[in-house]
This record gives sequence, structure tokens and C-alpha cells, in this order.
Amino acid sequence: MRNLILLTALVLPMPATSMMAQQPKIQNGQVSTSTASLASTIDTLKARDAVAWVAYTIPTSHHIQNGWDPDRVSYLEGDNRHDDSDDRNDTAKETYRALLLIRIAGHAVEKIRVEDPDRKLDAGGVHVDYLPNVEPEKSIAVLQQLAESAGMNKVRDGAVFAISLHRSPATLPALTALGSAGHDLQVREKAAFWLASQYKKEALPILDRWIKSDSDERFREKLTFNLSMIHDSASADLLIRTAHDDASPRVRKQAQFWMATLASKKVVGSLTDAAENDPNVDVRKSAVFGLSRLPNNEGTPKLIELAQTSKDGAVRKQAVFWLGQSNDPRALEFLTKLVQ
Repeated sequence: MRNLILLTALVLPMPATSMMAQQPKIQNGQVSTSTASLASTIDTLKARDAVAWVAYTIPTSHHIQNGWDPDRVSYLEGDNRHDDSDDRNDTAKETYRALLLIRIAGHAVEKIRVEDPDRKLDAGGVHVDYLPNVEPEKSIAVLQQLAESAGMNKVRDGAVFAISLHRSPATLPALTALGSAGHDLQVREKAAFWLASQYKKEALPILDRWIKSDSDERFREKLTFNLSMIHDSASADLLIRTAHDDASPRVRKQAQFWMATLASKKVVGSLTDAAENDPNVDVRKSAVFGLSRLPNNEGTPKLIELAQTSKDGAVRKQAVFWLGQSNDPRALEFLTKLVQ
């Protein structure tokens, strides 16, 4: 989880000479430097019976904000992994690099890790192949293949995340391909998440196409959250459209839920319209809930209005219920009059 929250970066190609200077600080391990390609190195290590790691440094253009203390050791093997919680009080550090580590065991890629290149690593006596000249496009190609074919979810998830760190012309197409129909749903969800997280407005046309036309309602449902991550009027418009037009009540409800995190007159109007007019009663009730979640009690006037005038008894009941959960003095005044 530390990586998901703290490592929001994209990778920029750098000269090989710069990457050569970034050899990781590895102790208690058999480290060798190789000029072989990433793909061939992984294949060679997979053919062996021993456990091994492949390590290479990727440059990043965005700051990696982290509290990892480089003077503390992170363990690659065993149960002596560094405790994430201990990092919270460390001085924050900014870097333009990240170290990717790929663990190979049992003739397969078993784990992908991202580390601070300045962090001291304990390899637990395991062999580490350090590759100083991995091109971002070659790295993305290998990671994409792992995301598409790995047998373990943690490997696929790690591969998609690692792809998202690269600043390269190949990054956006790779994430788009992994998010497209035909891939495992979990991979698609991860790709869409990192597209929204890393690319923001650039991701909107892709997310728009998917949420408009993808046949998997589970995927469209996840996309509503991704759209809410892009705090932009265009993403709000997509959520509003989805909340009204999607064929699935399940997706419409989720769109309403995430709309409620985006305070605007358009959102208030859209939720009110859905509460009054959506053909599905659960969606109408969900819209009332969405009004109750709007920041700064912006939904209170509409909740009061619905409680008074809605022709739908379920909607009136929901409006009264959520007014009762509110700390807004206007809600208390209305409820007081209601019971008098």
C-alpha cells in the first residue's frame, strides 16, 4: 500500500552513463552487473532452480515523495521486512528515480517491488542481477507481458503499477491496452486506476470511451471512482452523464455516489433529477443519499424539498432519514416542524 500512495511517478529516459551511477546499495547478496537484456535475463534466471532478483533503475520526472529512511535496511528476503509504519515520522525525501526489483523463484516471476534507489537493501544471501542500461520501452514491454500472463495477482498488479511509473511514449498505450476488453478484470481495473491517477486529463478520453461502451458493468462501475479522482469539470460531466444514461442501475448508483464528492450546482441538479425521475427505485434512493453526502451541506435544501414534495414515498422517507443524520441547523429546524 505504501507504494500505491507514495510512488506516483512517471519515467523519463536517461543516458546509460547516468543510470550506471545508480547501482543499488545491496548487502548480503551476490550482486553481478550484466549488459544482457531484461527479457533474456529473466528467462535465464527462470531456467535455474535458485531464487534470484533482477534489479534496474528507472528515472522519473515526477517527484517521488516518501519517508523511507535510506539509512535503514529493507529486506528482500524473509520476514524481516522494514515496517512501513516506522517511516511516517522520517524526513520526507524527493527523488527522480525508482529501483525496480523482480524476484524469480520456482522458474517464474514471483514478485515485483519498487524501492528508493538510495535505500540499503539486504538480499538475504540471494543472487541479484543488476542491469544498468534497461530502456524504459523495453522495461514496459516486459512488464506488460507479465501483467497479461503472470499466474499470480500480486505479480500482475505489481507489473501494472510499475508500468505506470514510466515516462515514455509507450506508457499510455500499454496501460490503455491492459485496460481494454479481453484482459482479466483485475488487470483492467488496475490499468484504469493508474491511468486516472497518473495521467488525469489525458486519461479522460480513454475513460470516456470505456464507460460509454464497455459491456462489463463491473468494469464501468469501477470507472466511476477513477473519474472522481480527476478533479475536473469534464470528469464531473462524465459522471453526471453516466448517472443518468448508463443501462445498469448498479453503475448509475456508483456514479451518483462519487458525484457526491464533487460539489457543484450541476451535481446537485443531477442528483435531484435522479431522485425524482430515475425509473429504478434503488437508484432514486441512492440519489437521495448522494445529496446527503455533498460537502458543506449543499444538499440540505434539496433534501428538504424532496421530503416535502416528492411523489415517491420511498424518496420522501429517505430524505427525512438523511436529514436526521445531518448536523445542519436547517435540517433540525425542518424535522422539528415535521414532528410538531
